[in-house]
Amino acid sequence: MKTDKILAFINKIKERALKSKKIILLIVFLLLVDLVLGLVSRYLIGLLPEQNEAQRWSEENRMAQVSVFFTEDQLIDEDFIKKLEFSFGQKLILDGIVSEEDAANGKTATPQIIETIDVSKKDEESNDQPAKEENRMFASCYSAQGVTSMSFDGKTAENVATIGVGGDFFLFHPLELVNGQFFGPNDLMKDSVVIDEDLAWQLFGSNDVAGQMITIKDVPHYVTGVVKRQEGKMREASGLTDTVAYISYDSLCKYGTILSGRTKNVQLSEDGKSANVGGINCYEIVSPNPVDGIVKKDITESTGLDEKYISVVDNTDRFKFFSLVNVIASLITRSMWSKAIFYPYWENTARGYEDILALILLIRMICRAVIILIVVVSIVNMYRNKTWTVSGVASYLSDKKYDLQVKLKEKKERKKLKGRKED
Repeated sequence: MKTDKILAFINKIKERALKSKKIILLIVFLLLVDLVLGLVSRYLIGLLPEQNEAQRWSEENRMAQVSVFFTEDQLIDEDFIKKLEFSFGQKLILDGIVSEEDAANGKTATPQIIETIDVSKKDEESNDQPAKEENRMFASCYSAQGVTSMSFDGKTAENVATIGVGGDFFLFHPLELVNGQFFGPNDLMKDSVVIDEDLAWQLFGSNDVAGQMITIKDVPHYVTGVVKRQEGKMREASGLTDTVAYISYDSLCKYGTILSGRTKNVQLSEDGKSANVGGINCYEIVSPNPVDGIVKKDITESTGLDEKYISVVDNTDRFKFFSLVNVIASLITRSMWSKAIFYPYWENTARGYEDILALILLIRMICRAVIILIVVVSIVNMYRNKTWTVSGVASYLSDKKYDLQVKLKEKKERKKLKGRKED
């Protein structure tokens, strides 16, 4: 009988040890899943450089990058953008972000937001990104989506997806250059074109074509740079299935067809030349953000439009924990979009990755919840099955303390005795 009890006791210990080992392995597995998914999230966010201009602009000061998307029934042209930026500049003064004197001089509040980039070193240090000007209150860009037909030496590419850009577009969109350089807002001529590799090979049979001339509606334009085609299923699903060209907003109005918004025809000269202005559907800005959400709030108000005509996105926080929690909460209704907005490909891409990152976060939260539940249940079970009492633990610790003091005392006495003998 005693032997049976001993064997039963040993088996019980083995079962508990095996169960504890399985629990520990499960916790380790869940922690590894959480860690791997965290690394995957960081990798996916790194695939979206268009969303990280605030961090590139300044790592020392609090900045915000905000995008505004306009519905297709709104007439948004360059005059509207100028009024918006004037209103926003006034709000920076009212908010105390910059002083009125600094604003008049085009300066930011101290400390300075950015450092000047030497234009002569632009090719070496910034991969031909547009140089940031010192003391600007903010940087911004705008764009419209459309199509153009481009020709070279008898070859014509019809209905090329074309983005008409203004401001520091390539500062916000650091495309990978294969050849040449980007054009900027300070270029006097508005006849520059940046094309992707596919279009370069289609028209020229090469991607080394910087400086070559193409015609848009028989008007000469010059290729300043060739960019690498952005690939991947998400990019293709977002609208990058065909070749893409980037030209000035001015050229798109004069020589292309705008698809992204309402336009109006204006006379340019007495000889009958005209242009369809409007159609700007995306405005982007990076600005000081001393209080969370203040740039988004000020930009929204500066548009002067009802929120049913715009969608404003704070790109700075869109992939952070609470933002993704909001995406999880709205997964069912998220696709029910009531605003008629022609989203550019980079925003479609960001929204797609936003959904993926939200699902990843949901899985990570489940892993963490399971770990916490296992630990809590284990602690409760240990407490319920305890073979000890608080008074017993206190008595045990007291005895250990007494034993330690006795040992220390005996050690000191031995040292003293040894010292006397040596003397």
